[in-house]
Amino acid sequence: MSNRRTPYQYNEIISWLEAYCKQWQKGVKTYRGLENSPEFVRDVGDAKEVGTKFLIDPMLPIDLVAVRSRIRIDEVTNKPREVSLYTLFWFVTSYSRLIETRVKFYQLYLSRLSRLDAVRVIMVIPFTSGSRLKRSLQKIAENNGIGLWEVKPKEKPKEICMPKDFRRYMEDTFKNPPKKPKKMEVFPVSIREEAPNITFFYERFVREAVEAMAGVTPQTIGKRYIGREILDLVFQLKHSSYSQKLQELVAKHLAQKGNDFEFVKRTFSDFWASEFGMQYSDFLKVSEAPLYNIFATRGRKPYRDHYLHQFQVFLLGLYIIDNLNSRFDSDIEKQWLITASFHDMAYPIQLYDAWAKKFFSKSLGISEMGALNIRTFFVDKSLLVRLGFLINTLCKKHFSENSDDLKGNWLDEEKELVLFFYKKITDIKHHCILSSLYLLKEAQSCPQESLNSLFVPSALAIAIHHHDVMFKKDDKAFQKLREDRKLKSLKFNRDQLSFLLMFCDCAQEWGRPTSKKPSSRNVEEERDFVFQKCNVDATECSVIIKTPRLYESDQRFIVKADELSDLGEFLESPPGLEFKIILEDRAKKQTPFIMRGPS
Repeated sequence: MSNRRTPYQYNEIISWLEAYCKQWQKGVKTYRGLENSPEFVRDVGDAKEVGTKFLIDPMLPIDLVAVRSRIRIDEVTNKPREVSLYTLFWFVTSYSRLIETRVKFYQLYLSRLSRLDAVRVIMVIPFTSGSRLKRSLQKIAENNGIGLWEVKPKEKPKEICMPKDFRRYMEDTFKNPPKKPKKMEVFPVSIREEAPNITFFYERFVREAVEAMAGVTPQTIGKRYIGREILDLVFQLKHSSYSQKLQELVAKHLAQKGNDFEFVKRTFSDFWASEFGMQYSDFLKVSEAPLYNIFATRGRKPYRDHYLHQFQVFLLGLYIIDNLNSRFDSDIEKQWLITASFHDMAYPIQLYDAWAKKFFSKSLGISEMGALNIRTFFVDKSLLVRLGFLINTLCKKHFSENSDDLKGNWLDEEKELVLFFYKKITDIKHHCILSSLYLLKEAQSCPQESLNSLFVPSALAIAIHHHDVMFKKDDKAFQKLREDRKLKSLKFNRDQLSFLLMFCDCAQEWGRPTSKKPSSRNVEEERDFVFQKCNVDATECSVIIKTPRLYESDQRFIVKADELSDLGEFLESPPGLEFKIILEDRAKKQTPFIMRGPS
């Protein structure tokens, strides 16, 4: 199967299947992933109320969910109640040994929502699939009560095998045990006639067995972290030169149900190699693993992901650029690729340094361990030279009306600015500035033209993107600097790249795994913020973020709202186009934060 056809097959097939399901049975609702289904959220809550302890994770690699409601007699209370029945569609393009394990696991794991007759699983293969794949999947389907459909857009799906819920699968197996793959006990007819009652009796033990499971890993269930909604934006790109390649990569990842971290590494590596002829650094990806362990200790603020975060920032910004392409400069796509994929690269240095200072201070009484080392190498390792690049560009962009002002020994005139960044580097090791210097080091062998037009603007945007550096109200040092330089706001028209990075970086709060252990409620905490949509037209660019568990009075909501408020008072939208981020709380109350500059 050609990769060139993958985007068409994946996205077109899932979209067609979504439309077909709504015609298939009356009242069916469809969702791209379980996390978007309010019925699923309700049933998870109900399951917990009756004692379900094992956490049900909504971020499974399910391609489509069809939900229908039915009135049934409750087998415990003997009263009618409304129940939701879920059909899960799982797109498959190639065979692996994990397929059978995963689909069986999903069917049993998710059946704990209410009972074993609530969930059915259907594997979906594209119409171009080979006969070998069909035979392999048909065998899995028949042996496990899983459905198998062959789908071609605009045609009715070919139903090779129809799905069974787990209870029905148990009953049928009890009545008519298969001879293969394992020989099973054949009971007398008198016992087989009681299969429904016997199955219902054993259902309780099946549920308890599932709740007792331990050591289920993200690899086992195909855990997702990157929001499905943000990935779907890729298929809506119209003008971007990256659209076709990115659609192929995303479609392949969704079809293969691969690891999100490896997917991001491959994608950024591919783009860096093709666009700049450079190797994309894996420093952040490799460094994150020990940080998850170091900061998993009880009592500390847990470490949260910054690697997948970079990719989701990239996709959000690319979608905005694609829809507002006439507003941006010609180099913006390449600049944005560099900026978004590198902006938190040095975060482990800042975090580890803060931890190491405490360690050396408590154990050896050495409080300045890290700062002393970096001061020693500040000149020798060319940090000062690269910092000169940043300060020069910052002054030209934001602090000087006339670029000719920066002549002669201009750095001597900027001692205050040099000292400000020097302290951020040596005392705090702030990830923004270190990431920026790291980028310039990586780009030192690039042609001068690319360095000046692509990497230096990106380095500047990275250096100033975080609220700790540029727009945090309680940072007295920078507030004084802003007042002295009369920098009241960062205007979109003056520095599009820095504006876009600050905007997207603040917005991207969803799906960021933390270092908390699975026994805690870390999955729920990762769902405190959910990307809902991005609306972009000629007059407005808005990002809507839901907080399904938080009210506007909750502390976590307030902290994010304060950050967005500070951002809105620093970033200034261009005339005729309003940038804003909207937080929607649990009560569906929306609070907009408009990038309008100083009030």
